[in-house]
Amino acid sequence: SGVFTCDAKPQVQAPPGANLAMPAVRANLAMPAVNLGHPDDGKTNMTQEALLWFKLGGRGIDTAYVYHNQDEVGAAVRESGLKREEVYITSKIMCPFIGHPTVESTVKAVQEDLKELRMDYVDLMLIHFPCSSHQDTQTVWRGLEQVFKQGLVRAVGVSNFGVDDLDAVLSLNSEVPVAMNQCQMSIGSHDDAVINYCKSKGVPYEAYSPLRHVNLKDPTLVAIAANHKVSPAQVALRWINQQEIYIATSPGGSTEYAKEDLSISSFTLSTNEMAKLSAIKANAQA
Repeated sequence: SGVFTCDAKPQVQAPPGANLAMPAVRANLAMPAVNLGHPDDGKTNMTQEALLWFKLGGRGIDTAYVYHNQDEVGAAVRESGLKREEVYITSKIMCPFIGHPTVESTVKAVQEDLKELRMDYVDLMLIHFPCSSHQDTQTVWRGLEQVFKQGLVRAVGVSNFGVDDLDAVLSLNSEVPVAMNQCQMSIGSHDDAVINYCKSKGVPYEAYSPLRHVNLKDPTLVAIAANHKVSPAQVALRWINQQEIYIATSPGGSTEYAKEDLSISSFTLSTNEMAKLSAIKANAQA
């Protein structure tokens, strides 16, 4: 499995399904390039969807405390027959809606998340959104440093963070590196300034809702898909993946779509094709 390492430490063996060349998540953990995200319909049973994902070779699951599906995610891992270390679990905690966070309240939030999952640790814990102030965000980060040192999380990152939000965390000069910034990204909807800033700071990037703003009937997209004998959705995901950006996707319980999502390494987009896809505007109807 091709995984770019951040340093010279021995590489953790990537689980099955992490078969795409990607930069290793900081802390030298091998995260699958394509992960199963939250069902967009809000109805799909996550246990069944995750079990299908595992059956097809997927190993990464993306969840969050506010998704209220941790029990389903945890059940899928236990029912899968896979060892815990064979599965990569990303979760997220929110800043408090009322009042200010403390280091202690952040630690408690992570402990509650693990209790819902019925797990001893998660591989990656993210701050779901920036807090109402940079100071509050920094406090939550200090709490995540504690759970990292306690072994409750293997890596720590953020989600939906802009440049200023990232700077607030990076300015702490934490001994725990920012392992991820997970944001909405798709063809026609990508914040290049934040993506480039993350790259300049060595912060890995992950795309959620990778098809949300994509017109799958766009003539350019359809032509490129036909050229490679794959679906337009696969091209849209490969466009993200070839930028060395991780993906949290939602095949909606479809075996066909899940297989497609996990097989985007079967073809390579040319530099010209990548440029054409990057130039596509957002789909107003999506």
